[in-house]
Amino acid sequence: MMVFPKSDFKFLRDFLWVFWIAIVPFHPGASFAAQDNLFETVVEKAKILAASDYQEAPPLDNALQELNYDQYRAITPGKESVLWADKQDCRFRLQFFHSGYLFKRAVKMNLVDPETLATRPAPFDPAHFDYSKLVLDPPKDIGKVGAYAGFRITHPLHDNPENFDEIGSFLGSSYFRLLGRDQRYGISARGLALNVAHHKAPEEFPEFVEYWIVEPRPGDETLTFYALLDSKSVAGAYRFEIYPGTSTDARIEVALFFRNPVESIGMAPLTSMFWYGENSAEKRFHDWRPEVHDSDGLIFRSWNDETVWRPLFNSPGRIRFSFFNTPDVKGFGLMQRDRDFRNYQDLQNPYHLTPTAWIEPHGKWGEGAVRLVELPTTSEVLDNIVSFFEPRDPPRGGHLSPFRYGYTLSMKKNDEDSISPERVEATRVGVDVRYPDTRRFVLDFNGPNLKQIPADGSVYAEISSGNNGFVNENQCFKNVITGGWRVEFKLDTDDDNSDPIELRCLLRDPKTNQILSETWSYQWNP
Repeated sequence: MMVFPKSDFKFLRDFLWVFWIAIVPFHPGASFAAQDNLFETVVEKAKILAASDYQEAPPLDNALQELNYDQYRAITPGKESVLWADKQDCRFRLQFFHSGYLFKRAVKMNLVDPETLATRPAPFDPAHFDYSKLVLDPPKDIGKVGAYAGFRITHPLHDNPENFDEIGSFLGSSYFRLLGRDQRYGISARGLALNVAHHKAPEEFPEFVEYWIVEPRPGDETLTFYALLDSKSVAGAYRFEIYPGTSTDARIEVALFFRNPVESIGMAPLTSMFWYGENSAEKRFHDWRPEVHDSDGLIFRSWNDETVWRPLFNSPGRIRFSFFNTPDVKGFGLMQRDRDFRNYQDLQNPYHLTPTAWIEPHGKWGEGAVRLVELPTTSEVLDNIVSFFEPRDPPRGGHLSPFRYGYTLSMKKNDEDSISPERVEATRVGVDVRYPDTRRFVLDFNGPNLKQIPADGSVYAEISSGNNGFVNENQCFKNVITGGWRVEFKLDTDDDNSDPIELRCLLRDPKTNQILSETWSYQWNP
């Protein structure tokens, strides 16, 4: 897995990120209804690229490759760094990232006329950067050998139309991040992932190697651009439509051509960080903060509209793999459900403001599974959570027809309860002091409908466990503080079996058999 160190955490939260992601096969799904000529041009470029052998990118100048963290930070935006600042009533701005340090590939940039779709290259221009604080030994004019590595997008998200907020950045392989109103960077997305953490093949990192960015017209509230992806096994075309707002959305269309078969293909992968939360009472990591995480759970909606909530967990020394068979999945994502600052107490890294990433497929993606990989970590500086959709049938190499699919990625904060209103608010786990092998689970459910049910209402906690787990003392009662419902139960384990135990719980009305909540899903490791 490729890991970028977050040695200066504040800077990296604002600028860089870390990722791994895994996935496999795919049935071609529905793509956008409207196909524009420029996207089909990029699709044709990807097809031609895939028909030839993969070519490694030319190496950057040694001075760029050898930049350290501090030297890279010393390259700052120049006076002429902002594109479209001189365009009247333009609602978007663009700034390029410099190559070097971790970003060792020169990425081509093109600008597109919005009326004619005529394209013109945007060659590297050192005027976009200020090198005055950069110290090299021996000295070298980096501007003469520089290249672009990616770009950031700004847009006025708040009431002041002159105040441009950062809403996204595309930098490093096929990684990108987006922000909505009052959000801070945390979770990241990626265009594609291949053979991540796979036992049969090494991980492959496809890269966005060229972009075509459509210059926005006056008053445009949408930014459109295209990307060409390339790697040893695949070439592909991407279309992005960015819709800034309270929840910033990206409509994404993909067409992939495989040079070679792969063991694992990752669609719409997400990556985040979970160090510890309220369910980590047994495994506190001697930190002063109550909780530290960018996301605290996986959420997905299956074809039959069941919504499942899986709290994240960091198990030292153990990688946890979870598979959730979800044919024609309706949506999935990594969520930051806990929005209470008091549960983080971190002023420098405002975890209560990191967004939820929610994926909604366009059309049906067919048979497959939502997957979750939870990697162990001993600190917050490395992302350790990966989620993605894994199709059942992998694409085969050597085909000239593209594998197409589309989806919308939404970065939510204030409106994320709409995904699952009758939800699990907290998962707490403790040891029974009388029986060290027994665990007590305390779950808090809440939502507008659950609050309306009186304390003597008809509510039952339906709990199930794997074969090596035994649930007892099931209690379900009104939480008089929150207005929701609390579930408490104990879990005993089979002494001769140390396999993980899968647990599920939902609230049901025993009189009508109506399901009242989302489904809580948890993996307990004895």
